Amino acid sequence: MKRLLRHLILPAAFLALCAVPWLSNDYIQYIFNLVLAYVVVAIGLNLLLGFAGQFAFAHAAFMGIGAYTAALLSSRFGVSFFLALPASGLLAMILGMLVALPSFRLKTVYLAMVTMAFAELVQWVLIQWKTVTLGTDGVSMPWPSIWGHTLQGDKEIYYVILPIAFLAYLFARQLLQSRIGRAFVAVRDNEIVARSCGMNVALVKATAFGVSAFYAGIGGALFALALRFIVPDGFGMFQLILHFSIVLIGGLGSLGGSVIGAVVLTTLPEVLRGFQALQEIIYGVSLVIFMLFMPRGIAGFLQAHGWYPREILVRGWREARAGAGYGLATPLFRTEREDGN
Repeated sequence: MKRLLRHLILPAAFLALCAVPWLSNDYIQYIFNLVLAYVVVAIGLNLLLGFAGQFAFAHAAFMGIGAYTAALLSSRFGVSFFLALPASGLLAMILGMLVALPSFRLKTVYLAMVTMAFAELVQWVLIQWKTVTLGTDGVSMPWPSIWGHTLQGDKEIYYVILPIAFLAYLFARQLLQSRIGRAFVAVRDNEIVARSCGMNVALVKATAFGVSAFYAGIGGALFALALRFIVPDGFGMFQLILHFSIVLIGGLGSLGGSVIGAVVLTTLPEVLRGFQALQEIIYGVSLVIFMLFMPRGIAGFLQAHGWYPREILVRGWREARAGAGYGLATPLFRTEREDGN
């Protein structure tokens, strides 16, 4: 019975979310659209930071790349949003795998500095390359069309954003339950042990960066669709801090935590909008309280008190960690030495 109920939770949640446009006004619907876009972005960062253990600061840049790719293809070249969306993710993924190159030799603070420099470079390009990005004038995102029908309004585009965010969550869950997910965690916990098990650590890191950037690109495209107007300043340092806050407050190494963090950090500024003079102070104090009393994030706090089911995100990892021979060195991640070459 418990297994059946566990399998019914996600379909039931999806059906319940489908009813949101019928129960909300335009403003609340806009917030829901933003939350779902940030859920996709947060899942991508959690895959890289929480599961693969790569301390990188380029996530906001990948989000901006995805947002501008979708907006420019749709507005300036007339490409359908449903074709611009995967293009946004693929371009961000390609650049993400290139950014992964420093991670082969750099770690922690040094990797963070290099990726932060990349993020600053991307924002500079978005501002200065005016012939393509229109610079600080910004880019408008047209309404998407499907089968000749133009989807207009926040409530209609919600039915575009919702299934994409839901599929992104399901794909990440399956990825983490696979051997690739085990490889991420193995590299995060100890690169030397992972390499001694025959894993190609460089390829694992490149895969983690690529998948994370793909999620950021898709989330950026959804973000552009929700806002319908983007500027380079929207993908700067504040966006980066927001991403890290979502992951840390929601729960590092928890997909459910990514969802919780996106909901809390996206809606909190709207709740505090009535306290305009004290908004930043209340927002900052709230973040400090979360970090002091919930260091493992909201998901970890709820799990510790038995109010949140423990996620089996990396199935079989406990056994693989205890001994050898549990398939960590998959053919995808084997080194040449293990293959006998």
